[in-house]
Amino acid sequence: MENKKLVTPAPIGADGDDVTTWALPEGAIARLERGGVGDKEFAPDGRYLAVATKIGLWWYEVAMMSPVALWGTERGMVSDIAFSPNEKWIAISNWDKILKVWDVQRGVSMAQIELTDFWAPFIFSPNNRWLAIGNRDTGNVEFREPETGKIVSTLTGEAEKGGAFMPIAFSPDTQLLASTRRDDTNNDVESIIVWDVESGERVACLTGHTDCIYRLCFSPCGRFLASGGEEDGTVIIWGVGSWQQIKTHTGYGKSDMIPSYSPEGVLRVAAVSDDDDTVTVWDLENNEKLYTADSEASVTFSNGSQLAYQYEPDFLEVWTLGNSNPRRTVQTHMSFVDTSESLIFSQDGKTIVAEYRYGSILLWDIESKQARPAIPTESAAKNQRIHVSSEGELYATSINKNTVKLWEVGNCESLIAEFAGNEFMCATALAPTNNKLASAHQGGNLIIWDVQSGDKSRVFRHPLQTSTDDSDQAWKLVFSPDGSLLVSYTEDEANVRLWDVERGEEIQDFPSDEIDNIGTFSPCGQYLTGISSGKNIILWDVKHREILTKLPWAPEFAYSSCGSYLACGRQDPEGILLWDLKRCEIYKRLLLPEGCQDVHALRFSSCGQYLAFGAAWETGLKKVPICLWEVETGKHIVTFWGHFTDVQAVAFSLNNELLASASFDGSILLWTLKPYL
Repeated sequence: MENKKLVTPAPIGADGDDVTTWALPEGAIARLERGGVGDKEFAPDGRYLAVATKIGLWWYEVAMMSPVALWGTERGMVSDIAFSPNEKWIAISNWDKILKVWDVQRGVSMAQIELTDFWAPFIFSPNNRWLAIGNRDTGNVEFREPETGKIVSTLTGEAEKGGAFMPIAFSPDTQLLASTRRDDTNNDVESIIVWDVESGERVACLTGHTDCIYRLCFSPCGRFLASGGEEDGTVIIWGVGSWQQIKTHTGYGKSDMIPSYSPEGVLRVAAVSDDDDTVTVWDLENNEKLYTADSEASVTFSNGSQLAYQYEPDFLEVWTLGNSNPRRTVQTHMSFVDTSESLIFSQDGKTIVAEYRYGSILLWDIESKQARPAIPTESAAKNQRIHVSSEGELYATSINKNTVKLWEVGNCESLIAEFAGNEFMCATALAPTNNKLASAHQGGNLIIWDVQSGDKSRVFRHPLQTSTDDSDQAWKLVFSPDGSLLVSYTEDEANVRLWDVERGEEIQDFPSDEIDNIGTFSPCGQYLTGISSGKNIILWDVKHREILTKLPWAPEFAYSSCGSYLACGRQDPEGILLWDLKRCEIYKRLLLPEGCQDVHALRFSSCGQYLAFGAAWETGLKKVPICLWEVETGKHIVTFWGHFTDVQAVAFSLNNELLASASFDGSILLWTLKPYL
């Protein structure tokens, strides 16, 4: 990168700008989170780290791990990256199977290539002449001109399949290319094909791995080729020319092996363990452990000295040989929020609470646009959940094996109570009245805890059809608004039960042909929604213990805060159905706007006047719509286009000035509603 400065295109911010405002869609005022992470690659000089995310390509300056640019936000969903050795180009592929070659200094796309495979591997040649692209279906490798994308030549496989990962590696002089192929009789056993680049002929077929091959790399001197296995803890060193195995390194556990030579020719490996989610860097020659860290996602290891990985899974970290302290990003790259109820504004409107897929809760301060954990880090555990009281107060629970902790969420997070059972806990629910906490345990026990005393007040037995040795058994617990009833659900044989908490007895065993999944109670507690085995929405009368009505199936539904309506989001052309709960009839149908076919998240405003929904991504869409309606008139107010894939949740601020949306792309967008309401 000339002059040691990365030139960035408009509208990306420059140094000192608020990163949360970079490349915002129209109507948005901030983007919280930086998108779910895919591939990561260091620039050849090691000064920059390019990170593929679902919202675009982030550039980080490695010295401070601070962002300097965001590219590719017209579509996002970036999956893989490759730098040219001269740092002139960077190739970026996305989930739509489109590969673009960008001019790094000008920040513009020069060539666009349609890929045949979502996971197609690609790499630039050491002499910068070609971009090599592999085809895992055929084992072919195409050579293309970087600036035009035109095919120059093709290395043709012999009616075979490329390897599962199909890594590609050039020799330093660009005369040889190595790739992988699957065995004709065993798809799990792979070999290495070595090609003569100029003639297109094969010069060797190397066998020795007993499973898939994860990475390939040539030594800087060109005399050796290193191959790392997938989940077998094995690295094989091959002699170039003789094509014999020179040495085999084993004994690194169930790990994906990423070999990498330093410029001086020292071979090191990053071993990514599948057993304990760690990455460890080894000096292979001396069998010396150089560094180890927790890692929740893909790992990049470059020049035998730079390691980039995702940490727990909130941050990106970079470790450099000779420096034991890794550098960390200052803002998170989180996963997506878990459900449509996983995004909540605080009562004062100053904070957004977000519950994430892999068990973390963050509190986003709207003014500073910074996040902090809802549960103190030293006490944090997986399976964190948000709970809202009938007064709108926010609480959180965290499960650690057989113990659950209850926290108050606010300006100062504080521990309220701790409950310990004899079996692993799988799920929790807090009664809206705040005086009861329910926990589901592997084996089928349900315990009702008295929050104030910490004692068990009730123990129920939820019968299970199959073995429950797995602590990850899928459970759902829902209290009625007054805390007197509890519904328990497990995916084990679509098992739904209703319990009278006050009397300590089971009220109803729902036949699986009536309800095989549950939603929530209505705000008044009179109704309970569920989904039948016939994929209808069941509206169940709680008082009379009977089905009130069956509505056509909808993937999303939500109650208005006043309890007057049930909104059911359906596929086009039906749109959204508003069901009048008091009259037991259809109130309105809200047609979906053009370009939107599937409702993925629904939420009423707290006043009940407005309804917002976020859509699922459909083929051909670059952005996904979020729509806002006025409930009484059915008037469509505005459509925002901002996320790159499915919208998981939407939420209104109490004063209806802000709308928040969270997406599978790993970002939360804040939209201003002042111009429209």
